Amino acid sequence: MRVLVFDGRHRFHVERRPKPDPGAGEVRIRMAYVGICGSDLHGYTGESGRRLPGMIMGHEASGWVEAVGPGVTDLAIGLPVTFNPSLPCDGSCGHGPENHCAVLRVIGVTPEIQGAFADAMVIPAGRLVPLGNLSLLWGAGVEPMAVALQATRRAGVRSGQSVLVVGGGMIGQSIAQTCRLEGAMRVAVSDPIAERRSLAASAGFEALRPDEVEAAGPFEVSFDAVGISATAFAAIRSVPKAGVICFVGLGLPAVEIPLFDVVVAERVIVGSFCYPDEVFREAAGYLATGGLDLEPLIGSVESFEDIAAAFEDLATQRRTDVKIMMSTGAAPP
Repeated sequence: MRVLVFDGRHRFHVERRPKPDPGAGEVRIRMAYVGICGSDLHGYTGESGRRLPGMIMGHEASGWVEAVGPGVTDLAIGLPVTFNPSLPCDGSCGHGPENHCAVLRVIGVTPEIQGAFADAMVIPAGRLVPLGNLSLLWGAGVEPMAVALQATRRAGVRSGQSVLVVGGGMIGQSIAQTCRLEGAMRVAVSDPIAERRSLAASAGFEALRPDEVEAAGPFEVSFDAVGISATAFAAIRSVPKAGVICFVGLGLPAVEIPLFDVVVAERVIVGSFCYPDEVFREAAGYLATGGLDLEPLIGSVESFEDIAAAFEDLATQRRTDVKIMMSTGAAPP
């Protein structure tokens, strides 16, 4: 099978490896589509330090069950699936929700676990989510929508509230949708890139340049879907005293924040990373029933051979697509 190997900043190569055999309780998936996540991109450029040379990225994906290991009896060969890439322990750490596991690992993020930028991968059977009537292309978009839905829940967005999303990439646009789903009355998306503002506006959201945010506020809840100092400042200062700010973006490993604006105004900061299993399945359900919409967010579908070039185009801003998918070109088993 082909795998896309990360070689360090701005470098990939494709190599051939034997397909892995599923062990007890595991399934091999034949990959169909894989999305480039913003965290993959920041790892590719070296900004975040969250991807290491030699690893295979990819945690937003879909495909078909290709082979099952001993003990797996309820998953048919050829079943279209996506997967929850977070791998919690068996509960021995004492975690409640799966995403609060103290030793949580994530497929395509934890370096020693093979990610989805490959023709096939092995995964515990319990992490699979059958797609039902959801297309394989949209199945690869369940994961970022689950990130957005969890962030919205973490921020406690309620019916009638006003919300600002700082950053109009995939996660930011998705959070705007999940906030509307949760009943937010006013949702604004701020981004310096005109195409991303237009995308937000076409979806019915208020689109703002960064220099327009202050005049448009205050908002009751804000989200930083980028994760750099400038966006952190904007998110914090856009809400009034006791307002809620949710940090989702991981653009940089460390940022500066206006501490007085947090402490003196008693603003509330929460973080959001992964999602409980229930939220992941909810996101899939909302996509299947039309509550959430991926159609305007998917910019292009690239071949295995062209995906490295797509990474570089995004890194250098020659392209501004909020989501680029890779297609393996495979047929179902």
